[in-house]
Amino acid sequence: MLTAVGALLAAFAFPSNGFADNGSGCDFAATGTTESCSTPLTGSTFAGGDGNLSTSPPNFGTTDWQNVAGLNAGVEQFSGTKDDAFGQGTKEDNASVSVVNGSIPPNKSDLTRFYEAAEFSSGSNFLYLAWERTNVLGSANMDFEINQLTSNLSPGHDIINRTAGDLLVTFDFNNGGGRPALGLLFWVTSGSTSQCFASNSLPCWGNHLNLNSSNSIGAVNNLDAVTDPIANTSLAALTFGETAINLTAAGVFPSGTCEAFGSVFLKSRASASFTAEVKDFVAPVPVNISNCGAVTIIKHTDPRGLNPDFSYTSTLTASMGCLADTAPASFTLNDSAGVDNASNTETCSKVPAGSYTVTEGAEPANFTLESLTCVVTGGGSGSQDGTNKFQANITVVPNGHVTCTYVNQASGAILVTKTAKNLSLGAGQHPLAGATFTVNGVSKTTDANGQACFDGLTIGTAYTVTETSAPSGYAIDTTSQSVTPSSAASCTSGTPNGVSFTDSPLTDVSANATSEVPGATNSTIVCVDSIGNVVATSGPAGDPANASVTGLKPGTYTCTIVIDP
Repeated sequence: MLTAVGALLAAFAFPSNGFADNGSGCDFAATGTTESCSTPLTGSTFAGGDGNLSTSPPNFGTTDWQNVAGLNAGVEQFSGTKDDAFGQGTKEDNASVSVVNGSIPPNKSDLTRFYEAAEFSSGSNFLYLAWERTNVLGSANMDFEINQLTSNLSPGHDIINRTAGDLLVTFDFNNGGGRPALGLLFWVTSGSTSQCFASNSLPCWGNHLNLNSSNSIGAVNNLDAVTDPIANTSLAALTFGETAINLTAAGVFPSGTCEAFGSVFLKSRASASFTAEVKDFVAPVPVNISNCGAVTIIKHTDPRGLNPDFSYTSTLTASMGCLADTAPASFTLNDSAGVDNASNTETCSKVPAGSYTVTEGAEPANFTLESLTCVVTGGGSGSQDGTNKFQANITVVPNGHVTCTYVNQASGAILVTKTAKNLSLGAGQHPLAGATFTVNGVSKTTDANGQACFDGLTIGTAYTVTETSAPSGYAIDTTSQSVTPSSAASCTSGTPNGVSFTDSPLTDVSANATSEVPGATNSTIVCVDSIGNVVATSGPAGDPANASVTGLKPGTYTCTIVIDP
């Protein structure tokens, strides 16, 4: 039974002394024995045209299969009579295939493994592919099928899950010489059959593209044996081939569109003809080939759960799979729920690699931007602009996710209302001007409406409101009160949290006793409040006698005069 193994580079143990057999680092010749290896494609450092897997010497690229990031491997687990292969005349255009067990004929490629890696560099998507086989043949006719979905190919599982836009990379190397002929085809499900490369009916592999030196390089180790430092084995001449392809330059990822591929497998054809039967294969392995990433914008208020809408503009477009607002050039977010949900989060999951900006608009009343932070997973970048603090600068790379969170702090206000009785103005309480209050170290005096407002206060924080002086003729309210702002407000907008104080008007009292015959009588006067506390006294008996007091609050007072003849 054939099984597939996919793993990251970190999962392999590479020998530190893995070198190409040829000291120059080139194990490929297009003609005879003249070394003719290719340098990396523009924008890449991958040595996909040197015919070996080793990084040293780095004459044809500093990255090779030995150290490439994100390496995936497909491995043939069985050979001989247990080997899985395509049978019953299966050809490339067949989605329904026949999978059989049996030995691979000695004149056909007996595949052992393949490698895949992909990266985004210098604005382009690069795909790296390699194949290995056991038998030494002068020709190699290999196809790498790259699907958006995954297929399970084994006896009894004989359907290839193909989707319009799937890719087929053809690798043909004939008679032991010449450069590999590389081609690219797309799975076509609709339109004219003229798109088909070989078939005369849909679906089919079509829209064939001959890859060239501007978008691809390739090589076979036709000069000598090379070391596979991943499998820790030696590969005889003509048993290893590789290619590097700039998918962006080849038109696989048109500008402004998103494509994602999740599976790759290798197969061999019986000859260079595209219509030849496909024979051996190494089963699909999961991969992640994409030209798009994701952007998420999150709105938090401080404290959480406040209700205003926050507006944003961005360079993201409607084609980028945005959820909260499908037209993300202008959108709003609201944190009223106090938890991250569709109201306070905009996620765009199909953002082509590139640079973008998101800018918060005018702040709602009584809010200030507290912070703008970005977190990146899988590559890319996000940061607050150095000039415009409301702007997030975002760079998206394939399979990267940039999440930027805006936190806006709300400020609250406290409105102090001061009242007092004044019968000249009528019954009940009336606004009192001239009373001074202190909040958070700031002092303010009530106006003609009896009010003093304090704003710029932190919501959720308790503040002590204290009257520090009363206007002349009134008694100060000595009881401080604690007030906690609960909503966004200022002294000019919103609804401040209110607190009331009441001052008492004061009355002066004077009681006098004077003998009509001077000195004929002596008098004493004592004044008390309703509970008997003395508020004024005339002292020892005398003539005249006087008891006076100022600043009495409203209440019942009794003055007793004793006249002693």
